[in-house]
Amino acid sequence: MNKQKEIEQINRCISELVYDKVGLRKAYNYYHCKRDADQFKYLQDNFGLGSPVSVGFTPLMKKHIDVLVGEYLELEPEMQVTCKDEDTISKIQRDKKLKIDSEISKFLNRYLRNALIDILMNSKEPINDPFIEKELEKIKNNVEESFESDFEIAAQNILDYIRHSREIDLRNKLREMFTDLLIGGCCYYRVRPSSGGDNLQFDVLNPIDTFIERNPNSFFLNKSRRAVIRRWLTKDEILEEYGDELTDEAINKIEDYFADMHQGNHLYDYVVVNSKMDSLLEDGSTVSHPTPGILAGLEVHPLYPYTTDEWGTTINTRVIPVFECQWLEFDRKLNRSVLHEGVKIGGDVFITNGEPDYYIRSKSDPHSCKLNINGMFFNDKNGQPFSLIQSTMFLQDRYDLLIYYRDNLIATSGTVGDWVDAASLPEFLGVEMPERVQKWIAYKKNGLAWYDSSQEGAQLINTTFNGYDDTVKAQSIQAIQYAIDSLEQQASSISGVFAQKLGQIQEREAASNVKVGIHQSTLLTKQYFHAMDLMNREVCYDLLNLAKFVFKKGLTGAIILGEGLVKTFTALPEHFTMTDFDLHISDSSENYMKFQTAQQLNVEFVKGGLVDAEMAFDIIDSRSLTEAKRRLNTAVKLKKAENNMLGQLQQQVQQYESDLKQNQKTISDLQNEIKRLQSQVEATNQAKLEIEQKKVEIQEKEANDKKDYNDKLIGVKEKQLTAEIMQIRDGNPYNDQIRDV
Repeated sequence: MNKQKEIEQINRCISELVYDKVGLRKAYNYYHCKRDADQFKYLQDNFGLGSPVSVGFTPLMKKHIDVLVGEYLELEPEMQVTCKDEDTISKIQRDKKLKIDSEISKFLNRYLRNALIDILMNSKEPINDPFIEKELEKIKNNVEESFESDFEIAAQNILDYIRHSREIDLRNKLREMFTDLLIGGCCYYRVRPSSGGDNLQFDVLNPIDTFIERNPNSFFLNKSRRAVIRRWLTKDEILEEYGDELTDEAINKIEDYFADMHQGNHLYDYVVVNSKMDSLLEDGSTVSHPTPGILAGLEVHPLYPYTTDEWGTTINTRVIPVFECQWLEFDRKLNRSVLHEGVKIGGDVFITNGEPDYYIRSKSDPHSCKLNINGMFFNDKNGQPFSLIQSTMFLQDRYDLLIYYRDNLIATSGTVGDWVDAASLPEFLGVEMPERVQKWIAYKKNGLAWYDSSQEGAQLINTTFNGYDDTVKAQSIQAIQYAIDSLEQQASSISGVFAQKLGQIQEREAASNVKVGIHQSTLLTKQYFHAMDLMNREVCYDLLNLAKFVFKKGLTGAIILGEGLVKTFTALPEHFTMTDFDLHISDSSENYMKFQTAQQLNVEFVKGGLVDAEMAFDIIDSRSLTEAKRRLNTAVKLKKAENNMLGQLQQQVQQYESDLKQNQKTISDLQNEIKRLQSQVEATNQAKLEIEQKKVEIQEKEANDKKDYNDKLIGVKEKQLTAEIMQIRDGNPYNDQIRDV
């Protein structure tokens, strides 16, 4: 397609698709607590008498929408990745078979090694093990159930990176998109490469500035044929984003646009013009507009170029509309649909991009093509988008009017009083009438109402008029409050968010009533969660497909899992760039109910001693049903293994106790034998002592006897010596020699 035809197609898309979404703008105004200032002006003016209060805006459905979006984001739905192209499936089957063969080979090698050792050590003959075949079948089934291919792992790692990436900011943008879905019944988004081409970019589009030629056969927007995105950009933003694609002439035209705006020569008094209808003004009236339909949208929408500060002062942001157009055309030569893109800046600056290079076609349907803009219409049976705000606008108006009447009654409420005849006020209370009135009121407040019957012209007390009561009765306020509560219940029946989910629970309500209310809310909000599941899946699917183009060389990254845990992964290009993936997401409402059941089981398991307290805290921190089930199963298995080990230890303790009792009996016998032997030893020792004593006595006796003998012998010797000495001295020469006797 040549440049001129692309320009004509861009102008045709803008003139035929762009229009002022009055109803959608009103829905967003109601969500943001804004209403037309003149809508209830006739009530506030009160026919010229004035009113003490004005009709305010108390949000009725905003909290319901916020609860639905917030609750869904807390569910953390899980994505299951599958591969649907034949080449990848064939590779997965081959990898699975190789995995099974590897596990069987490891088991057989280990079994054979043990068998050979048993044969060599014990000299036994080899025997056939009847359980070997069952074990091999068990290994095969385990691999079949737990096998994850490298293709699925790579895709799952990329999805984890997308969910945790700060640049993509998926969670906050999903919150914005789901809020759009519930407010207006439609949401729009676009995925494209970042400006540097090295990362993914996920943009949530404003439904008021996004225009789709709806495909009646599908509620997904990417299956439409044409789309226009209108953006309001300043000069610097335009040059920053499109500067590389603009010529010098185009840049000069853009500067002329802003120069005219600075001089006040711009058409800010008009709203967007559509070729099929006249201009629609803010008050709802229509006027003819001379601008041709091909320039539809050149006039700036009054909601966007003008903003207000905190004091309500209008600020001009000096922006011009930029239209990004996409359309599909069937190329007969290539026998396939082709996506074209183009940009129109202001009135006559065009950028013709042709066919984008980052579009990824599905292998299962290579001839078809889809828009780069996606989203969905939350359609009812009539084919119209169902908006929670638009379907409850009448409730919002009644809600605010009831609050207005309630506050107005309270503001105009009087008091209980008496009728007083000024002529009957006693003159002695004062000279001037105001002084008399003040003193009379003061005395009456203290229980004494003065009346001077002697006063000239005095009359009897007038009993024609009774006192008056201008107070508002409590029953009136209660009736209005009951009507307000009834509107809130009616809104809850539409949105499915009952008081139990909003936290508006009375203390007298039983736990069963709370559970029933939450269960009813879950059933009614199932349709909204299903729509959010679809959009979550589509966003992840589009980002995963775009990752094939952006991360051609693969992706290596780290994901922070919390509590100091970091997961490092590497997704090789051969495992995802040429693979045709498919995503499945389980029902979030059912997962929520199962998740709550798992948390309750966790408490019961802790009470029953089936789960340790440390593991219970990890289970409470689970963000999804799969994670909770995995942690709960792990905790139960660990506790079961611990209990089995404790049982075995108890059996061992019992065996030890039995052995100990037997040993104690043997020890008792031994102790008795030892005592007997000890007694024998003591007896033997006693006998031995007695013998030793006798031996000592004998030795002492022998020593004494020998001493007596020696003493006697000494006495004999002394006598003999004395006799010989005497023989020597007697003078006899014949007995002079001493004889040795």
